[in-house]
Amino acid sequence: MKFTADRNKLSEAIVNASKVTAYHSSIPALEGILINLKKGVITVMGYDLDSGIKSMFQPISADEDGEVVLNARLTSEMLKRMPAGCPIEFTCENETHVTIHCGGVELNITGVSGNNYPNLPEMSLANSFNIKENVLKSMIRQSMYAVSQNELKPVFTGVYFEVKDGYFSMVSLDGVRVAVRKEKVDYSDMGFVVPTKVLNELLRILSDEDTGKDVTVLLDRTQVGFNRDDYITFTRIIEGDFIDYRRFTEFTPQSEAVVNTRLFGTALDRVNLLTERYKTPVICTFENNNLTVDCTTNVGSIHEEIKVDYPYPKFEIAFNSRYMADAMRYSECDEVKLHFTNPLSQIKITPVSGNDFTFIVMPVKR
Repeated sequence: MKFTADRNKLSEAIVNASKVTAYHSSIPALEGILINLKKGVITVMGYDLDSGIKSMFQPISADEDGEVVLNARLTSEMLKRMPAGCPIEFTCENETHVTIHCGGVELNITGVSGNNYPNLPEMSLANSFNIKENVLKSMIRQSMYAVSQNELKPVFTGVYFEVKDGYFSMVSLDGVRVAVRKEKVDYSDMGFVVPTKVLNELLRILSDEDTGKDVTVLLDRTQVGFNRDDYITFTRIIEGDFIDYRRFTEFTPQSEAVVNTRLFGTALDRVNLLTERYKTPVICTFENNNLTVDCTTNVGSIHEEIKVDYPYPKFEIAFNSRYMADAMRYSECDEVKLHFTNPLSQIKITPVSGNDFTFIVMPVKR
């Protein structure tokens, strides 16, 4: 195998693939990354039998097809330290001996034959739908923050993907809050739970800009895949029944307040500085288009007033300031609407117009 490639493209592909290599596998090849050249396309893969990442790109030039498995950490760290602006000249002889030239650097490393690398699962387009990559990235960001960290209930440590009634929803919950983000899609009903590991990788890879590229979400019986032209990642879904989250999000509010997310969020951030070592809740009072934020701990107290749109009778509620600050941050809009029923019932946060997201924050007793 012999090719010349852009240093940054090859390095990025290897770094991506190395994130899903196996540790101490019974198949030694899985502890490395597979580099393959075939028909003028370089493919770099990592696979640990549960998750996989495959990146594809065009080389500057290609002379001989072939493949080799290299130590993931050594190769990725070496390429990061190669001279910037210089192409990589990659040569593999006798299936295992690799020489890498970059500028004035020559690196010789020994790999493993690519014949020992297991085939990645093939996923059918039969159960799939498309969504723009920037929209998918926004959905992941606005839903994943409320994922549970309790490993005793694995199904809640992932994000629930649901397609129902023409909407694709991503849902997470941790017992004290719920995050729901949804978009219209044209596909039949489905539901499955995706581990956060692959979603974190997608957050890093996908663009925030409207590039015109779609991501194809593919589902088979035990796995889900995400395919974007030159990048494919897949993982086993988390087994288990997700809770009926609608019983938390669908209720008739008794009052509503429209708040500025920046002003309310920064006020809660200041409260967080007082409460980071304590479990003291913040007390919010809504009255006469005014919001009063109060908190007192062993280290000090804070009082702040914010103008809001609230034409209802006086209402007071207490909650964890960090959870509400997260909701303000991940709303990604200038204003949100807070929906209340009583001081001991959940607070629903939605856009002022539309229904792209619904966040729930549970109150606490004072």
